[in-house]
Amino acid sequence: MYLCRAYYQHLLMKIRNYLWALLFLSGGSLTAVGQQRVAFISDAHIQNIADHPELVRSMEMQVQSTRLFNENYYALIAALDDVARRGITLAVLPGDLTDNGQFVNQEKIREILDTYHRRYGIQFFVTTGNHDPVRPFGMQNEEQGFLRADGSRTTQENRCAGYADEMHCYAAFGFYPQPGYVYWETPFTSYRYEDYNYQEALREGALDQRQYTLCDSLQATDASYLVEPVQGLWLIAIDGGVYLPSAVKNGVQTYQGSSVGYNNVLKHKAFLLPWVRKVVAEAKRRNKILVTYSHYPLVDFNDGASGLVRKAWGSRKFDLHRVPDEEVTEAFLEAGIRLHVAGHMHVNDTGVMRGKNGKCLYNIQVPSIATCVPAYKILTAEDAEHFEVETVLLDSVPGFDSLFGLYEKEYAYDKQAGKSPVWSREALASENYAEFCDWQFRDLVRVRFIPQDLPEIVRQKMVTMNGAQLWTYVTGKEAQTGWGTDWTGHDVIVDLYRLRYADKLALRQISDKRLKEYDELFKAVRRSGAGDELTTRLCEIADIFECFLHGEPSIHFYIDLDTDRITDVE
Repeated sequence: MYLCRAYYQHLLMKIRNYLWALLFLSGGSLTAVGQQRVAFISDAHIQNIADHPELVRSMEMQVQSTRLFNENYYALIAALDDVARRGITLAVLPGDLTDNGQFVNQEKIREILDTYHRRYGIQFFVTTGNHDPVRPFGMQNEEQGFLRADGSRTTQENRCAGYADEMHCYAAFGFYPQPGYVYWETPFTSYRYEDYNYQEALREGALDQRQYTLCDSLQATDASYLVEPVQGLWLIAIDGGVYLPSAVKNGVQTYQGSSVGYNNVLKHKAFLLPWVRKVVAEAKRRNKILVTYSHYPLVDFNDGASGLVRKAWGSRKFDLHRVPDEEVTEAFLEAGIRLHVAGHMHVNDTGVMRGKNGKCLYNIQVPSIATCVPAYKILTAEDAEHFEVETVLLDSVPGFDSLFGLYEKEYAYDKQAGKSPVWSREALASENYAEFCDWQFRDLVRVRFIPQDLPEIVRQKMVTMNGAQLWTYVTGKEAQTGWGTDWTGHDVIVDLYRLRYADKLALRQISDKRLKEYDELFKAVRRSGAGDELTTRLCEIADIFECFLHGEPSIHFYIDLDTDRITDVE
């Protein structure tokens, strides 16, 4: 039924676009032209392992991180190749392009994007993430876990870029005006659309013109910009990062990171809201399609589970400190933002918040290409009110297994040294990139998430029981033959995290039989009425699991801002 409705809606959009195009060609006043496609590739986090094999990190490090360090280099190339094959000529990379803003990695990103621009005519637009830059000014950074040829590890020191360096490196990708842009501005420029010219934009868009006062005394840079790369489409990049000053060490000011994103914006970047409000008004007046993006989410990304998680496990679990406050979301919705695309969280999600004005703000979370499930998104603007969003999986990535031989040496080195490897050697039998990412993710859940996030009784008892044993514990009855014998409490937790990060993309790894048995167990838990700790924890897990399983559409869907409806296609 939903598919039919979505198809009908899509057909109406096509007809509308045809009529609008006729109006435009006949000299009508309409400016915005439909069917603008933009690819969003987020959180690549690449290391330049192609030119610098010494930058390859160990599998031991990879399975303790929420992202890969190595194979995602090849994933970025695969994603860009796919964008080029589809004929898409606009691509946004909403932050965290590199591992940690290292110059050697930023320069490689620039080289790669320049290459695809020259070959395929793709225009790229980037924004700042909390990993690029990692601090407002450049810094030396020492990191561990780099692999030697024999499988042993070493440390490396690299120079990491600040705002000025990053913006200079990526100058051609939105941070500064380019001759081919129809229009470009920042929160600090003073010219009007009618008066726009490239030379004036260069002068007013200079780095020293984009400063604001932070904490009453410090000068900071804001990298926000508005660009019209093609006639009728406005892309507004909001720099949601705020690096707050902390202690002065050895006469040098140090800063806190910006990972909380928008929650610091209202207080410390008050100039952004009036600018956004002005841009939205101008976009409406001039009939422009407006798409807003930032590195950071503008709506809760936990499918309604944040309150449950906070109550059950505390306020630092499931990235609750990164969830934008409702007043922040409300402020940007009141300013006119209706559609916002974000990265940062490495999750595939669509967050929807209805504001006091009755309108909804739709926040599209682009998954990372550096973890499970690796994917990017394509946003098709049918017109200023209607958008199609498609999620593209990166299953096939040429070269993803290039380092497997080196990982074998790492495994053998550790075994010989009497050290038990924390990662699963079976990962090296992966047939494709998505399978390898899933192995890394499963190890991540086992090595990091379960020990850090979950209560002791879940860690010590639930994860060791199979499904049949859990059923008996909850109901006091034996499970039917074959019921719950092919999964454990550990599998429940892994699948919970899969759903949290990948939404319904995770169902590729969860069989229908297992999902049905989970549902039966969860219903039994809720009926039991038992007050022991394990049953209580199982009930919490059941409720959180259901939230992640039944979130808003996030794979292929339509957003209608006219009627405030989101329609699932799959």
